[in-house]
Amino acid sequence: MNVIFLLPAFPDNPRTGGEVYNRHLVEGLRKRGVTVELLVLPDINRQPLIAGSRAIYRLLMEQRGRAGVVVYDTWLYRWLWPIMALLRLRSSFRLISFAQLCYWDTYASLPSRSFHRVLTWAALLPAHRHVAVSNTILHDDLGIFSGKRKGRVVYPGCDWAEADVPQADTGRMPAQIVSVANYGERKGFHVLVGALAQVARRAPELAGRLTLRLLGNLEFDPAYVARLRGQIADAGLTDRVVLDGWKSREELSQLLGQSQLFAFASTSEGFGMVVAEAMLHGLPVLLSDFNVAPELLGGNPDAGYIVPKGDVAGFAEAIIDYFGCRDRLRMGVQARSRATALVSSWSHVAGQFERIIAGKDMDA
Repeated sequence: MNVIFLLPAFPDNPRTGGEVYNRHLVEGLRKRGVTVELLVLPDINRQPLIAGSRAIYRLLMEQRGRAGVVVYDTWLYRWLWPIMALLRLRSSFRLISFAQLCYWDTYASLPSRSFHRVLTWAALLPAHRHVAVSNTILHDDLGIFSGKRKGRVVYPGCDWAEADVPQADTGRMPAQIVSVANYGERKGFHVLVGALAQVARRAPELAGRLTLRLLGNLEFDPAYVARLRGQIADAGLTDRVVLDGWKSREELSQLLGQSQLFAFASTSEGFGMVVAEAMLHGLPVLLSDFNVAPELLGGNPDAGYIVPKGDVAGFAEAIIDYFGCRDRLRMGVQARSRATALVSSWSHVAGQFERIIAGKDMDA
């Protein structure tokens, strides 16, 4: 079975959830005997729309007879929408769209969001199958394409899904609150810093026993990092907030196991792999109400908290409430139980995708 995987990027050192998913998926399919040819378009943003679309179309048509399936990342919708219907008419490819996040939500105005949603749907319409990384993305974003015959959900996997990871000691004090994301506005680290500043004013004794540790790519948005440092200094939290870079998987697992709460203030996610990873370590989670947050908790209020996006006071209130709870260990057990039901090994993920690629998923 020969597959073309059409991607905007495939870095050697993946740093985002989507990049990690793609890396594991390609490696997993290859281990299962699937021939995967990557068609990576890192410079597509520099291409004029029509020129970029023609170039992609030409590259794909050259692959006729060499591959039977094209899997395409919906991030490329702006260049794919003019050509996907033509590709289906003029080739025998099975077309599979793969949605990790639908990007029209990044546009501020309603007309812009509506316009880009229509373009995305034009890129989706010709596909034989639609795969999303969560039910939220499938039903809320893919909408009319989420029907039982065409729509599938394949959750991300996790390195620790089948590992014997020790349960975090959530009852320990002093305590560490941890968050993992790229240093950028959308991920909301500034909200967490603001919340800790409010905790320091409202419950100074508690704040003196808390450390907020932020992990991510410090080079993602240097201006945002500088702004965070200023915010931390202005709030007098230089000894309470740690800005840290990326960690290895082993270091991250150790750090999660040594923490007492995972906080995540993002405004939009396709899934939220770092949230599931924290929950697998037995950490209750404090989340903003981004689109997938309710699905991550699965309706279990004992697994964590959901507060409005950007609500600094709400995050502060939840932190105070959580560390005033006498049964934080039970909350950690509930979080771990939910994550175990939600994610599986990357090998299992590749197996699910292989069935979809082969057209054997109709009974799934």
